[in-house]
This record gives sequence, C-alpha cells and structure tokens, in this order.
Amino acid sequence: MRLLCTSVLFLTIGAPVVVAQTPQPKMGAPLAGLTATELQRFDAGRTDFTHTFQVGEGLGPIFNQASCASCHNNPIGGPGSIKVFRFGFYDEKGIGWDPLTGLGGSLLQLNTINVAYAESIPMAANVTAQRVTPSILGDGLIEAIADADILVRETTPPSANVSGVANMVVPLETPGGAARVGRFGWKAEVATLLSFSGDAALNEIGFTNRLLDTESAANGVPPGSYDTVPDPEDGPDGQGLHFIDRITHFQRYLAAPPQTPRSGMAGETVFNSVGCADCHVASFTTRNDPALEAAIRNQVIRPYSDFLLHDMGIAADFIGDGMAGVQELRTPPLWGVRSRDPLWHDGRVIGGTFEQRILGPTGIVALHAAFGSEARTSALALQALPLADQQKVVAFLDSLGRREFDSNGDNVLDQVDLAAFRLARNGGPYTADSPAAVFDFDQDGDVDTDDLNVFRTVYEADCNNNGINDLEDVLSGAFADSNGNLIPDVCEFCQPDLGMAGGGTLALSVCGDSLTGPASLATLEVIGAAPSMPVLLIGAFTSAPYQIVPGEFLVPEEAAVLFVIIDSADVTGRLRAPLFASGTMPTYTFVVQAAAFPAGNLDLSNALSLTVTL
Repeated sequence: MRLLCTSVLFLTIGAPVVVAQTPQPKMGAPLAGLTATELQRFDAGRTDFTHTFQVGEGLGPIFNQASCASCHNNPIGGPGSIKVFRFGFYDEKGIGWDPLTGLGGSLLQLNTINVAYAESIPMAANVTAQRVTPSILGDGLIEAIADADILVRETTPPSANVSGVANMVVPLETPGGAARVGRFGWKAEVATLLSFSGDAALNEIGFTNRLLDTESAANGVPPGSYDTVPDPEDGPDGQGLHFIDRITHFQRYLAAPPQTPRSGMAGETVFNSVGCADCHVASFTTRNDPALEAAIRNQVIRPYSDFLLHDMGIAADFIGDGMAGVQELRTPPLWGVRSRDPLWHDGRVIGGTFEQRILGPTGIVALHAAFGSEARTSALALQALPLADQQKVVAFLDSLGRREFDSNGDNVLDQVDLAAFRLARNGGPYTADSPAAVFDFDQDGDVDTDDLNVFRTVYEADCNNNGINDLEDVLSGAFADSNGNLIPDVCEFCQPDLGMAGGGTLALSVCGDSLTGPASLATLEVIGAAPSMPVLLIGAFTSAPYQIVPGEFLVPEEAAVLFVIIDSADVTGRLRAPLFASGTMPTYTFVVQAAAFPAGNLDLSNALSLTVTL
C-alpha cells in the first residue's frame, strides 16, 4: 500500500478552446454582449423591478401587487402563478364586446390601500376570466422584430387551417401616431416595452406616470381623498430617468430563454409535421437597425410564435381587447415553456409532470383541440400519432428553457450536473435526442474535453467560497482533485484537525475520499512553506503534545514515531501528494504533522488524525 508519494497528481486540461458559439445565458440573466453601460442599466432596472412600493410612494389606491417581481417571479422577469381577473359585457347579437370601462373594466384591481375604496366585479358583467402572468424573458428581442416580418404571416397564411391577425395598437408614448403591431400580452395588446411598463405601473401597482397620469377608478368612482400622492407619481431620478424607463431597460436587456440542444431533435420534426409551427413559428431575425444596441440588432431568435391573434374556439378567454376578438388569443412564445406551471392563459393547466401538462386529458394539446379552435386540426393530428412520437414532441418542448449542461433542468449548474457530465463523458455517439445531448455543447456526437472546457466557463458551484467556480479551480490546477471527480478535494471529507499549530505559516490538510473505502484517494497538502524548502512529514500512532521550542508544539508522540518523510515544497511553498488506500485491510489511525525550517528556525503545522483502511 502506498500512503505517500513525492509526485503531485493533477488532471491536466488545456486552456478553453475557442468554439463557434458561446453558452446561452441562463433564465433571468442579461443578454450576452451588452456594454458596461447597458449592464448597469439592466442592474438598475432589476432593482426597480423588484422594488416593493409603499403607500407614500404612490401605491394604489387600488392595485393588484406592490412590485413587478411579485408576478414575474420564475425567475425574476419570467412567468408566474399569480392571476388577475378581467371582466366585461358581451352581447353577441347587439353591441358585441363592452369592457365596462365606466365601471372600472376590464381589469379588476383586487387590492386597495383602504377597504372603504375597493373594487369588485360589477353586476353588469356577464363575462369574467382569469389571466396568469406571462414571461417577459427575451422581450427586448421580440420588440426588435420588424412589423413587416410579423404581418407577412397575416397576409400570407402558412396553411388553410390558420388565419392569424395582427392586433394593431398605437403605443402610449406616441399618442396620435402610427399604429404598430402588438406583440406583448395575451391579446397582443401592447406593441412596445415602454407602453407595457407604463400600463403595468398604473394598472397593476397604481403608480401613475407620464404615459398614464390618472389613477384607476374603482368601479368608475374617482379615488378622491384616497389618492394621497400627487400625480404623476413617477418622476425623474438623479439621472433624469423615470421608474418606467428603468424597468423598461431591465425588460429590454433580459436574455431569451435558452434552448438545449439548439437543433436536431426528432420532436421538433414531428411538431412541424402536424402543423404546430403554422402558429408557433420557430425563428425571426431582429431588425438590422443601427439605432438598436448591438446585442439586440440583427439577432436570430427562436421564440416559437407568430405574435398574431388566432381563434381558439371554446378554449378562449372571451375577453375583447382593441382589435382582438373575444375568442382570439396571441400565439404565446414557447421559449422557456418547460418551466411554466401553470399553463394556458387562465392557468387552468397546473401541477403534475411536464408531460402531463402537455399530453394529459385536460392538458395543452387537448385545449388546442377545442371546438372552434384554429389549432384543432394540428392538435388532433398530434393526438393520433403513437405515444412515442407524442413524447418526442414533449422532449422537444422540454428543451425550450433548458441551458447547456443542466442535466436536471433547475437552471443551476452544480455538482448534480457535474456528476451526470462525468457519466456521459467519453461515451456516445450521442444524438440530439439523447439525455447526454445537454452536455454535447458542440453537438459533435460526443462529450469530451472540448465540452468540458466550455462547462468550466459557466459552472456555478463554489464549494470553497473563493469566488471562482470549482471546475475552474480543479482544471487550472489551483486546487487538488486526487480522486478525479472534478470537485476540489478540500470540499470533500477532510481528516480531523487536532490543532496545536505553532506561530508560523505552515498548514497541513488531507482531503478527498475518507480513505476507508475501496480504492479511495485523497490529497495531502502542505501550504505556507518557503519556496522549494524541505518539508518533513512526521507520523505516529499516538499523540503527546509538548512545546518543543517556544510557541511550537510537536503533537505525534516522539518516542513512538513511525515515519519521517522528507520532501520539498514547490516554488509557491506548497507540497501536494496523493494518498491511496485499498480499503481491504485493517484500519489504522495515525497522528500526522508537518515541519519546516525557515531561516534556521522551526515551523510546525497543525496536526491531523489520519484514519486509513490499508
């Protein structure tokens, strides 16, 4: 059995290779390629987006939530489960849709700063509907799609089964100006992010602003004395920017949800073949407009939506909005769909597995097949396929919102994902439909060093809290990994420290496997020696601490010393050696300590209790 050796064992990996594509930002992260100024705007906007308003700042007097992030919370800026109510009056044979604006419609504000001024659904309403919070991830890219690129699918439908219609709206910031193609909201009722910010600030928080400077009236009754803050409540900060500007920056610079693998899944082929892509259009290219930021301009994006209104039959919400009819809904973008729970405009599809939410008897596909729905033909065609093909579509949808290397899909790259990567490494060949495809960054059919070198740039676990991710710690050689699991040994089992170090700089540790299991490995490390200085390792079965010179305690019992091993520190003053135990022979416990002699003086390290199964 070899307990100690004089060589240092490292897993040697070269510098990260340059690849044709870069890792996709995680859900909730900023766009890649933002300038320092744009990142500052993103961060400042996120602060305002998460700010909880108080009454003295202008909250209410009627409102739904006190912060933007209360609703958009999975992650911040993503979808949520909080629902709001819409109401109105519909007379099919008479006036058609009436939002009952004079009675506070069509949005119900559920909360109030004073119970004496509360809103309720009026008796005149014969239609009510719930709405669940949609995602705003990637909305800055969606805003940058040219109107003409959306309208072409209205004028030239992709098939006879669908007839999408654009909801043309005038942005709040350009009253009396030209109408734009609406693309945000369940009814595509908003064309720009600034309009969205101004509308949500007033109608959801009760925060008046330069776009909408009059408080909402509970059931049509003006707030009067309940409105305690002068309007508009939003105003310029020290940099001349308003709250609605700040949250617009945050939304504008939010990255789109990732997609992994990026292409090649059999389920997308099935998805296209049954006609789902007639409405859920895979890709657009944003405008090549010099006025747009480089991170937004001329970007190929994959939202899986046409942003048009479609008749959803009896599965609709029966709420009108501008040009949007009561049975029409915007095609929701599918990017990020894997993490949405609940689903559908009113959140009726909730809980269970992702597959159940898609394929279940009351799931998304069944709702698309509702009577009168434009999606009915495609949904029925999908339901007629063998279950295995339907599950391929679910697997494809499950890729929409998954980042590279995220094996369990929790949006965090940690030791769970690292363990799965190790199992997939050097295997294959893998296809885009293999579970291991999440690790095949370059999509070349294997998981190898090229993929590992990308993984090291995005890995997030930092078990030793040094501000550098653990993969980078190991692959750079800064921390030992004798057992080869790509986790720094110091983050695993460390032999008990008996203390009693002297006043010098020498420190001893043995970390990694516990050295009591079969073929266990750990790293003995001494730090704090002078460069290239000889270091002694002293071992005994028992301890008898005594002060050998002032301030320096020798812990192993001197009369019963079993071994003294001499080696040399490297140029950084560090000595590393791998320890190996077979785990098949008797177990012994040693007391081990290190010693060095800087400038003719004695420096003793702390002592360890080292248990080894030989």
